[in-house]
Amino acid sequence: MRNLAIGLLFFAIIWAQQPASQAQEPEPATQLPGGATIVYSLGDLEKMDKIELTRIYISKLTRLYRILEYLPFAKLEPKTPNDLKIPSVPANDKAMSQLEGALRDYIKTTESTLTTIIPYADKKQIIDAILFLQAVTNKVELVGLGMSQLIY
Repeated sequence: MRNLAIGLLFFAIIWAQQPASQAQEPEPATQLPGGATIVYSLGDLEKMDKIELTRIYISKLTRLYRILEYLPFAKLEPKTPNDLKIPSVPANDKAMSQLEGALRDYIKTTESTLTTIIPYADKKQIIDAILFLQAVTNKVELVGLGMSQLIY
């Protein structure tokens, strides 16, 4: 999980160094094919209060956590080792179960903590963080679906 935090910090630094984009026409929130992720526009987010934005931020962060684990397998959310095309033997079943349990505990702690502290952040910063996580997650989902050639 420490590597995940370092990776997210790296993306945040890169994101912060990008020049501000020009204002665009707000687009409505859209659902990606397969129902994987809701995509919010800046206009959608600006209409929301900090509590709604906090829920969306946590949702985006949780989605990214869940799909990063299995990215090398080009499978977004496997349920069993067979979904990853690895043998379903007790050791592999146990490893996946332990990973899922650790992630569930981590997400539970993160959600609880962030629900308390994120509303104190500046609304613009929360929105920027959501848009950043949304962009990163969308690209990671493409890689997880085997479409990495579209983003490099």
